[in-house]
Amino acid sequence: MADFKFEPMRSLIYVDVAKEDYRPKLQRWLYKTHVPDSISQFEPYVTKYAFYPSFPMPPEGERFGYAKMQLTEHHWLVSDLDPRLGIKAIAETFPPEVLVWQGNMPEAALEAMKNGQGPQDAEGDIGNEARKTDMEGGHPFIFAFLPMWWEEDIKGKGRTIEDGANYRWNFVIGYPEGCSEEEGEKWFYEEMLPIFNEAPEVTRILTSKVKRDINNCVMHRAVEIWFENQSAWFKVAVEATKNMNKPAWAQQEQFPFFKPYHNICSVCVADFTMSNNLKNYHGYMPMR
Repeated sequence: MADFKFEPMRSLIYVDVAKEDYRPKLQRWLYKTHVPDSISQFEPYVTKYAFYPSFPMPPEGERFGYAKMQLTEHHWLVSDLDPRLGIKAIAETFPPEVLVWQGNMPEAALEAMKNGQGPQDAEGDIGNEARKTDMEGGHPFIFAFLPMWWEEDIKGKGRTIEDGANYRWNFVIGYPEGCSEEEGEKWFYEEMLPIFNEAPEVTRILTSKVKRDINNCVMHRAVEIWFENQSAWFKVAVEATKNMNKPAWAQQEQFPFFKPYHNICSVCVADFTMSNNLKNYHGYMPMR
């Protein structure tokens, strides 16, 4: 791999579940099929592959584009989208039903595919094809690449694991059409951040720009804001933002103003997960 560009970075995938009836199916596919498939593909150039289960969606979380299943994190040594990595002896098992379970594709589109209508992506690397999904009636597949390390440390530097439990609100935002990146960044730093920075309930704020050049991700910025619990999140993210001025580019009436699941995806997770798959995965062993 000496001729590959060494480019340490991490990525975040926001995995929603369209309805609770799909959760058992999606969880089974993730752990029974997808984890070993993925490890066999990228183990040589990935140093961390983890699933962080979502905490229950907080009140009004839907308008924040809340991913109700999990946050998937990878640490990469080279770009996963290098074309030389495209030749695979065994392709990923990625049935289109997964896109329905995750909310990326409406059920009607799946039925049309089964009837020979619409896109027929069952052959080839459907895992990578899924990342391009932006179908009418579904939510785009948000796969954001970031620098390996946070770029800005805004609040809470020096916090340790012994300082208490963390309710980590992780989200990405993409400035909509009609809002330049410069205008969006100005709003982020001058209108949004001060509310969270000044709130005593907020213990930590970190942020990085999304590496949009890797996969043409629609999102511009990734952020983590930490709280002690769900109630603290609600007090700041919902109650303290009620009187925010609505920007000209707003896609909804209330904060966060972005279109849920399209221009904002978010999730609340813990620090730790047993699904650190490269270290902890030992196969799909069912309950007896």
